[in-house]
Amino acid sequence: MSGDSSFRGVITKGVGGVYTVRFESSGRMDYALCAARGTFRLKGIKPAIGDAVTIVPSGDPDVEYVITDIDDRKSFIARPPVANLSVMLLTFSVSDPAPDLTLLDKMLLICSLSNIRPVIIFTKSDLNTDDSERLCSVYTKAGYEVLVSSPQKSLTKNDLKDIIGDGIAAFAGPSGVGKSTLCNSLLGFDVMRTGEVSAKIRRGRHTTRHVELHEFFDGFICDTPGFTSLSLEDQGVDYRDVLYGFPEITKIATGCRFDDCSHRKEDGCVVRNALSDGTIDPGRYERYSSFYTELYDNRNNYKHRRKQ
Repeated sequence: MSGDSSFRGVITKGVGGVYTVRFESSGRMDYALCAARGTFRLKGIKPAIGDAVTIVPSGDPDVEYVITDIDDRKSFIARPPVANLSVMLLTFSVSDPAPDLTLLDKMLLICSLSNIRPVIIFTKSDLNTDDSERLCSVYTKAGYEVLVSSPQKSLTKNDLKDIIGDGIAAFAGPSGVGKSTLCNSLLGFDVMRTGEVSAKIRRGRHTTRHVELHEFFDGFICDTPGFTSLSLEDQGVDYRDVLYGFPEITKIATGCRFDDCSHRKEDGCVVRNALSDGTIDPGRYERYSSFYTELYDNRNNYKHRRKQ
């Protein structure tokens, strides 16, 4: 490579301020260790895996390249920091541990607001086939893509090849649901350590330690650390945006005769009428109302404190 060459690539890993970038050179793909130009820090910009970047030789034999430019991000999630995600593989078990649907619906809302395509994967479907069918029905009717996996019939590479395409996909969800095992199976090698579900708290141990992009056909897959909670307020979600995470409610809400309807308490609301006739799943509606109320109350409490 000539000394004044620049290359376009994607950050696949970042540890201690040193980034691994996958780039094309002389018609083949290569990887290089890169440092970030100091101006990024001065501007408050920190590179993240998934970033599309420009790199040039640094002259440093230990870290041979430096990142000189970062493209505008199409999407970004902060926990863990991943840029330009196109697909989120939201992985929840049907049983052992029981599915946290509040967490799932929060993640679906975040995907909607972040321009990320959500795909729901229900694992361990063999442990309770009735619950598996019920959950699939609820979320399929809501308009989401739903896949099912079990030890007897695990997802294959071909199941996800067309979904991911040439984009970046991330497995996300609680610990202990089998997402790391599924990710390892799809990639053909152990990306992350996997752990058993804690018998005491019925939650998986946090065994995923870092995040790294791995090649998957024309795109990339990464695993993310398991977690059991997610604050919509910390994610910057406004109460007026909650509806975007519930497409089945949004579809009906367009016919509501109240322009400023919250679809929670108002008499004659078309959404509340749809709830009574079974068009909308009660659990989904309850979580919509809970998210809206919490964010609305927090906003008003903040305004009240500011006035004092």
